[in-house]
Amino acid sequence: MMLTFVSCKKDKTEDPTKIYPKNVSIEYKCTVTSGTPSSLNITYTNESGGGSTLTNVTLPFSKKINRTVNANDDVTMGFTAVGPGGIKGEIYVDGKLVDAKTASNSSSNAFTETVLYVWQ
Repeated sequence: MMLTFVSCKKDKTEDPTKIYPKNVSIEYKCTVTSGTPSSLNITYTNESGGGSTLTNVTLPFSKKINRTVNANDDVTMGFTAVGPGGIKGEIYVDGKLVDAKTASNSSSNAFTETVLYVWQ
């Protein structure tokens, strides 16, 4: 008599939502890339997930917050300024750069940009 055993092993695919909720450190930064931009206004996602607005911000700008996030939560930072000049906006999560964008205008008109990160 011959016995044959067959076994199928499933790949261990971790469900990414099982690592949530988690506490993270978020840092928003804006720096001058050119010229002399003025009248900088910044809107960012705050500690509770709501929005906060700052007006007439002095550059360079940096704001650190701590927040508990879940899968598909996001953070954004929008900035508007008046040229001539340019500004780079960045978002860091746990010290790692996750998004960066630069906006500029060669005239005295307003310019705007938004940086964004979504937890997967």
